[in-house]
Amino acid sequence: MKKDNEQSTVFENIEPTVLEKIQNLRLMDDELMTLVFSGDTQATEFLLKILLNREDLKVKQSMTQLQKHNLFGRSVTLDIVAEDVYRQEYNIEIQRAGSGAGARRIRYHQAMLDSHTLRKGKKFDELPNLYIIFILEHDLFNAAEAIYPVRKYIDVHDSDGNYLKFDDGCNIMYVNGDYRGDDPLGKLMHDFSTSNADEMYYNQLAERVKFFKQKEKGVHMASKIVEEYGDERAAEALKIGIEQGKQDKAIEDARNFLKMKVCTLEQIAQAIGLPLEKVQELAKE
Repeated sequence: MKKDNEQSTVFENIEPTVLEKIQNLRLMDDELMTLVFSGDTQATEFLLKILLNREDLKVKQSMTQLQKHNLFGRSVTLDIVAEDVYRQEYNIEIQRAGSGAGARRIRYHQAMLDSHTLRKGKKFDELPNLYIIFILEHDLFNAAEAIYPVRKYIDVHDSDGNYLKFDDGCNIMYVNGDYRGDDPLGKLMHDFSTSNADEMYYNQLAERVKFFKQKEKGVHMASKIVEEYGDERAAEALKIGIEQGKQDKAIEDARNFLKMKVCTLEQIAQAIGLPLEKVQELAKE
């Protein structure tokens, strides 16, 4: 009876909506993914071995939500960054919206990782191999493939008629979160997509998920990160709303200037702060 009483007080200080959010989380969600893999080299190694179909991989260190700062441009926050015993680097991104998995984003991730890897005086050939892996919630390319590797070639053929490989040491791949094949990757994508740890194939992941959903210490850790993510998203939504309001006001002012026909398009763009292309587009309305 005492045990029941203790159990009934475990979640008493957690908002019911937060608790419900925790129970609905999947590994496909940033909050749970961050908790499960943060600093856990074994869990990250297990994940990478399945994603890359490799048994020789040994992870030395692993971090989640790692920020790479850029003094002169946009900084990035990377979902999972790991390094193996051979100094090869791995960046795993969980992407639920297809619009966030574009080639130019991957290009920027590679640039940020590389710029923080090569020290002064080092040769470019000393850049370690890099693996950038995007786990997509759905099949972005609608081809029903489990994995979509990115191939890089030079438009020159060898003696066998094959294109010469462009080997820059950066290996890029997309993983189809909809894939449910009867193999390790299919089971992994199933586990990433369920909120019920009892339905998971892999105990290594299920036990970690149960800790953050069922154990007092884990649930309190999860509640904090859920609240933090909620605050961040609310702040981001507010920022987007403010920026959209400014944009709408600038467009309205531009239309008014265009109606008065007292300024050139270039002058309107400069005065209001809109791109000239946008002012030209409004002038055609």
